[in-house]
This record gives sequence, structure tokens and C-alpha cells, in this order.
Amino acid sequence: MGSGLLSSSSSLPSSVSRSELLVEGNDHAFRQLVHDMLAFGAVVQEVRNRLGDLIGLSGAQYTILIAIARLSERVADLGVNQLAIHLHLSGAFVTIEVNALVRAGLVKKAVNVEDRRRVVLSLTKKGRQILQDLGQVQQPVNDTLFGGLSKSEFEALQGIMAGLAQQAPQVFPIIDAAAKSGRLAHGLRHIPSARPAPAKRRRKVATAFR
Repeated sequence: MGSGLLSSSSSLPSSVSRSELLVEGNDHAFRQLVHDMLAFGAVVQEVRNRLGDLIGLSGAQYTILIAIARLSERVADLGVNQLAIHLHLSGAFVTIEVNALVRAGLVKKAVNVEDRRRVVLSLTKKGRQILQDLGQVQQPVNDTLFGGLSKSEFEALQGIMAGLAQQAPQVFPIIDAAAKSGRLAHGLRHIPSARPAPAKRRRKVATAFR
């Protein structure tokens, strides 16, 4: 009885062309890497959502809250633009979520004394206490999530991910050009896709802390 593995040859074009990304001339390892990254990324996203849920925030609001807490300890006069760059998010989106956190009493704004058009972000006592309490869950979650890494592997992964995150947006013009040309549509309309049922959420920041 056979092993169930088919021939490594394929009638489809390789999904990459760079020799650095090909193993034995094929893209099998690359495709597996992408699938593993998607699987891990989905878990990280769900972890973020669930940690936020514990304190009545969305995943994005939780991420922004903790980023303000950490960055304000290292960056003088932390503003929205610096926060957005750090999180690889648009300034407009970060502004909306920061304003929600301000209304909830978790973040405070102060006028930047050197440029009164800008604001300085920091946590309120309430926001800091919430993150302090969340640490008892956050720490074991992250220790487990990255438990398979040695120190050297963690340092290598950190550098690799920083580089990939910086380079990643360069792909969008390539895709946009193909979409604009319409040459790949083949007359197909968008096919509906099933979505996983959303996990039960608590009320989000707009109401959770009133």
C-alpha cells in the first residue's frame, strides 16, 4: 500500500520565484510556512480578542491600551502618530479607538507643550489598574504561546518579523494593479464564504465602563 503522497510535480505555477524561498526547486515548504503563519496568526488574534474581552474591550482597543502603557514609559510625549506607526495601523483608526478609551476613563490626553496641535497620551489610574489585574492572565498565556522558543530563537524571530512587517505593505500595489486590470476575474462574481460563528462577547468599551 502506498504512502498516500503524490508526485512533487505540479501543473500549477510556483507561488514564489526567488531561489531563497524554494526547496529542491518547489514551493512546498513555502506554502507550509504560509499556512503555519496563518494558523498562528489566527490564534494570536483570538488571544488578543479574548484578553480584551476579559476587561470589556475589543481586541484592537486592548492592543492600543497596552501599547500606550508600554510606549509611554519609553517614549517622551507619546502621540497618536507614534502609536500608529508602532502598531502598523492608520492614524485615523488609532484616533477613533483612543477617543473611545478616553471616554471610558482608561486613557487621558494632555496638550503637548512644544506643539499645542498635538496631544500626549497616557493611562489613567483606572486604565493602569485594569492592565495590572490582567497581567495574571496575560503572562501565562504569552509564556505558553511562545513557550517553544529559546532565547536565541526569540531574538531571531523578533528581527525577522520586524523586517517582514516593514516590507509587507509593498504587496498591495501589485494586487491592486491586477484588480484594476480585471484580467483575473474570468467573469466570476465574489463567491460567498462561510464565516466562523463569533465568540460571545461582552459589551465593548462604549458601554462597559459607564
